[in-house]
Amino acid sequence: MHKRLYRTVERLLGTIDDSAGGEAMLRDVLQLLVHNPAAEALGIVAGRLYREQKQDYCLIESVGGLGEALAGKTVSKDYQVVRDIERRRLWVISPQSPGFDPAVEAQFGDTDSAAILVGRDPNYILSLSIRHHASEEDLLVLLETIRAAVGLKLRMQALASQMRQARSIQHSLLPGCLPKPPGFELAAISVPADEVGGDVYDAQEVEPGTVGFLLADASGHGLPAALQARDVVVGMRMGQARGEKINATVARLNRVINQGGLASRFISLFYGELESTGSLVYVNGGHCPPLLASADGQVRELMTCGPVLGPLPEAVYKRGYVTLEPGDMLLVYTDGVTERLDPQAPGGEDDLHEFGRDRLVALLRECRGGD
Repeated sequence: MHKRLYRTVERLLGTIDDSAGGEAMLRDVLQLLVHNPAAEALGIVAGRLYREQKQDYCLIESVGGLGEALAGKTVSKDYQVVRDIERRRLWVISPQSPGFDPAVEAQFGDTDSAAILVGRDPNYILSLSIRHHASEEDLLVLLETIRAAVGLKLRMQALASQMRQARSIQHSLLPGCLPKPPGFELAAISVPADEVGGDVYDAQEVEPGTVGFLLADASGHGLPAALQARDVVVGMRMGQARGEKINATVARLNRVINQGGLASRFISLFYGELESTGSLVYVNGGHCPPLLASADGQVRELMTCGPVLGPLPEAVYKRGYVTLEPGDMLLVYTDGVTERLDPQAPGGEDDLHEFGRDRLVALLRECRGGD
């Protein structure tokens, strides 16, 4: 019975829009608990939502009972019933409750059967008038079920909000438009596997006639990877501003990442500076070797010049050199491309194949001469 009860509450909360703010979500919860046909089995006939203030709780939503006429009424934090709700986080209210004051309760209409404390900074009290509960134990189970489900929903909403903010921060690091050096075309795209990801790119004019560009790939996914990728972009931009040699900048950045103390975290990086003459000087820190397709269809790799950033504080990074000729195409990519699995594989999940380097090379040859 208790599992079915939790599933009922969870199903109700699942219909609420996660993008709403915490208070808006709690208002929706109250409406659902009182008015949704699926909630009839819970026996809830009225409800009120109170927001914490300095000295009291203010009623901000009333459903059923006396309705909206109650909005704005307050109840003091010194009231014994409120203190018990704050202390226990759920409380069954009756005339026999310690400190029960009929005068206080009368202003809200019918006596609340129960209340739960949810949220934090500020706290909210969700008070409910409930009928047909067989025993106080069943009522407590109902309250704890609602409290746990609402608490989980609030935490998930807060996490989703943080992830949206992290994605916004990460997108703000990507260049709004790419440089357009005479005689060259640049293009870039980033598609995160999760809300935020560990792949990041950048392209900036470091001096007249020279464009610096990078592609980095932090291990893992999600917020930790995104934060590490952000640090790489910021670190490289600082090195560009100081006019340092690119291998010295990458080595310093490697030491900073290592000193972060996350031994399980690392990041691969390709950084290059392209001059108007076509000369490209680059450093590759453990990244997928970029593919250089020449006008005659030959494809070769720009090989690694050092290990991934993070694990080895004293790693040495050497510069590589190549000259781009008219008609050449350089592709810098992450393993999110080559390790992409084919969801349409004929053998189902047991026969999934990676996109692979060979198919990427073939695709690059196809694109030669295009924009």
